Amino acid sequence: MTCILAFKEGLKPDPYIDLVEWGNTYFRLTKESSVEPGVYRTSRTPYVEEILRELSPQSPTQEIVVIKPTQTGFTTLANIFLFAIAHLYAGPAMMAQPTDDMAKKHSKKKIGPSVRAVPCLKDIIKPTKSRDSGNTLLLKEFPGGSWTFTGSNSPASARSDSIRYLILDDYDGFVQDAGGEGAPGDLLKKRTDAFGSKRKIYINSTPTVKGVSHIEREWNESSQGYFNVPCPHCSEYQFFDFGGRDSDWGVRFTRDDDKQIIDIWYVCQHCHERIDEWQKTEMMIRGKYVHKFPNRKKRGFKINALYSPVGWLSWEQIMNEFVKAAGALKKGNSQPMKVWTNTRSADVWEEDGDQPEWNKLAARAEPYKILTVPMGGMLVTSGVDTQDNRLEVLVKAWGRGEENWTIYQGTLYGDPDQAAVWQQLDEILYRMYRHESGVDLRIVSMGIDTGGHKTQAVYNYCRQRGPIVFALKGASTPGKPILNRPTTQDVTYGGKTIKKGVQLWSIGTDIAKGTIYNRLKLNDVGPGYAHFPIGLDDEFYKQLTAEKLVTSYDKQGFPVQKWIKTRERNDVLDEDIYCYAAALKSGMQRMDWDNMSKSLKDKGEQQLLDPTHSQKTNKRQTAIKSKWMA
Repeated sequence: MTCILAFKEGLKPDPYIDLVEWGNTYFRLTKESSVEPGVYRTSRTPYVEEILRELSPQSPTQEIVVIKPTQTGFTTLANIFLFAIAHLYAGPAMMAQPTDDMAKKHSKKKIGPSVRAVPCLKDIIKPTKSRDSGNTLLLKEFPGGSWTFTGSNSPASARSDSIRYLILDDYDGFVQDAGGEGAPGDLLKKRTDAFGSKRKIYINSTPTVKGVSHIEREWNESSQGYFNVPCPHCSEYQFFDFGGRDSDWGVRFTRDDDKQIIDIWYVCQHCHERIDEWQKTEMMIRGKYVHKFPNRKKRGFKINALYSPVGWLSWEQIMNEFVKAAGALKKGNSQPMKVWTNTRSADVWEEDGDQPEWNKLAARAEPYKILTVPMGGMLVTSGVDTQDNRLEVLVKAWGRGEENWTIYQGTLYGDPDQAAVWQQLDEILYRMYRHESGVDLRIVSMGIDTGGHKTQAVYNYCRQRGPIVFALKGASTPGKPILNRPTTQDVTYGGKTIKKGVQLWSIGTDIAKGTIYNRLKLNDVGPGYAHFPIGLDDEFYKQLTAEKLVTSYDKQGFPVQKWIKTRERNDVLDEDIYCYAAALKSGMQRMDWDNMSKSLKDKGEQQLLDPTHSQKTNKRQTAIKSKWMA
């Protein structure tokens, strides 16, 4: 009899649930998880309503993809989906996030408090304190189903039981490969196969880099719906887009003398009337998604940060961030614009990996003398690339906005395991470099590569000359900062760290190469611009531009961006990276350039009044041999 009842129960259709109605009726936002705790209202974020209806059982849609900016309520939407499942639509569900730690934090900080705040789940999700509750941090059981929380870095999660409901949250943060078993997103999707047309897969993420982004691939396969809103003047629907300098629609703003935004508005794409930010609330209530490919079964949805509800992220803040990012981009630093593009515009960032043209760089060489520092340079650093039979050395001067001047490049031949080549490097390290003001400058920071077979020799040299001279090692890791915390390499016989021992600094070469190449393409002298003296041979420029960023594919077929050599030697590019890292380590980004400039000027004037000072200094100058010096 029990089996018959169970069979009949299985034949019952799923209960009617409109998740918009369920969310507005039952869901509660807690103070631990929201800036607006209390009753949930889709009217605050109308762009979620169509998505919630696609997640409802009445919709035949099996896969829903959302590409979005940060902090716009789409993880809350995932939680509503989970809670409605437990309440009326029971079945095995899984929510996967980038890492196990993130999954644990979400369960503890968001799920736990929300369960306690939603009365209809009181007798369904048992309290954790119960001994046999089926309620742990990563597994919560209820009649007819369960919630499992996991990280993409946990291969075992992709091999467990079948799941009917799958949430891939913050998808672009997922690892490329789950323990050598394949892409975690694809593995987890396969676990829903047993449920056929009754499965639901919800994927959301802020995008990252073009060709590498997981969510970009899903979006390209979807219906690609853009949330359109009606103009309050002409009633024509349009997608809030940022526009641009050459467009006659989009975001517009004015700034005061301090370059602060004092007025901001949107220009309609159709009637070109002004739309103020407060008007978007009513516009979004009347909004709808317009799908580029309406017949595709996989449904895709997109908004950007301009849709953030009034009281959350303002248009003024969004565009202030843009102005700062644009300023950094002009200086050759693309990182702030990359962040803005991903988190505000909700677009993938396309890395500019094209090689600068070496002959164009050579053609713009300037007539300042080698081993001298032009007026704008105020900080001198050096980068050294270590080879088995030589040291490749670059010396640069830095000024405001990281404008920079190459003042020396040369090869010191000799075995780094022997003292002779290091004595030659001492001559470069300890000599004076004459500034255009007449003041003599010293190298304030020198970074030496420990890669290859001469690591211990580099440690020995740096140990006696630190902290000005430091050991470094390049790491080609996407997203790794240029300069990272050092690790102490010297230990005692007993294995204890020697506090004042030599330190090894890890250098993120991917970001450094992107920054350097962006700056080499600058046409206007100023922040970030690279200057070169007449006299450098063609090989210098060829080595400086010897790499390019390409997209390749791993064993699982996923696109991976990496830097590759297009010429046999890239020594100068490596030296430039190390020189830049040395400048960052010296505190270049915190320098008071006005004060330094005044100090150089004052000392230069004093030196003019005391000519014997320069004669004394000249006696200390040491000759340096170089392949391109006369």
